[in-house]
Amino acid sequence: MSEGLNVMVVTRKNRNFVLRYSDPVTGNRIERSAKTRNRAEAIKAAGRWQAELEKGDGVCPRRLDWDSFRESYENHVEVELSPETLKKVHTVFNSIEKLMKPDHINRITPQWIRLFRKRLTASGLAPSTIDSLNRHLKAALNWAKEEGLISTVPKIKKLKKAKSAKVMKGRPVTGEEFDRMLASVESELQKRQHTSMKFLLRGLWLSGLRLGEALSLTWDQWADGIRVDLTGEYAVLLIPSEAEKGGRDRTYPITPDFEEFLLSVPRNERIGHVFNPVLYRGVCHRVDTVSKSIVKLGKAAGIKVDEKPIKDPEPGEPDRQPVYASAHDLRRAFGYRWARRVMPMVLKEMMRHASVQTTEQYYVGIEAQETARFLREVPPEVPPEVPPTKKGPQPKAETL
Repeated sequence: MSEGLNVMVVTRKNRNFVLRYSDPVTGNRIERSAKTRNRAEAIKAAGRWQAELEKGDGVCPRRLDWDSFRESYENHVEVELSPETLKKVHTVFNSIEKLMKPDHINRITPQWIRLFRKRLTASGLAPSTIDSLNRHLKAALNWAKEEGLISTVPKIKKLKKAKSAKVMKGRPVTGEEFDRMLASVESELQKRQHTSMKFLLRGLWLSGLRLGEALSLTWDQWADGIRVDLTGEYAVLLIPSEAEKGGRDRTYPITPDFEEFLLSVPRNERIGHVFNPVLYRGVCHRVDTVSKSIVKLGKAAGIKVDEKPIKDPEPGEPDRQPVYASAHDLRRAFGYRWARRVMPMVLKEMMRHASVQTTEQYYVGIEAQETARFLREVPPEVPPEVPPTKKGPQPKAETL
């Protein structure tokens, strides 16, 4: 913001001098009164304001309208963020405009933040989603402060959530339930869809990949997206930064059973995408469309993984509705199975989590069960022997 700034002194007839500069980001003219009719004093005031602007403390925010701020920030992050993250930024701004209808950036105060959070909660969003939106808003405001568009960034606190052992939105699918999902493919989908959908379901079950990752997985070493590398002693996944949730180029090992699954594909068929699910209009790689088809299979198999509240239920109707197994519940099943076999830091690498705290969700309950098993193996405590009492007449107690 301060680069190329030049605060000028402008004369107004019979009035105090005015200080003015052109905003390098929006091109708007920013003005404020010098509060003096003495030119020498006005020049000193201009120097002080320019120094404040260069430090990022002297902005005049009332001139920066909301549309200019949004356009400037989105143009800035467009070259830095992945398409998925950029989509979230657009979602944040759309939510703000829908719920708050801001006209200027200086409207964002601590009171404004609290009201925005309250309206997001009332709209039925999960606390984790609200925290995600607020993180992106905070990043935008921090950028605005760095550019000198605002002087301070209001504090944005995380929502307080009750501590609970239930830390997942869904739950892991069991082996028996997974067999039912596979069986539902034949009853719910057309015959031409059976082979490709079963192959996708088995791949998700064995790999722990997110659905978007699985649908972008390719055999081609020079293609975009996640690539299978079979050139080494062990098969690995090559994940470029634009396809990685953590935003960094990575190489990940895969489990032996998933490697065996991949190697079962004939060499001459290892071309293009690994997974090519056939839906009603042919091969589909759209995450939302394929996700809906998998949830349909989970529902047909009767695999309920959670419940969610219903907004404005009719009188006499239940206020909650079931949530059925999805692709992500197959990923949860992968994490839960391997949590019984490997340490948390190993599972973190296998699941490609950015934080081990996320991985530790899969150990909730397992540790309690292991402790309960240990306690049952501890020999029972033998009660201490009570010394036998002497028989015969006992001395009488003395009376006072």
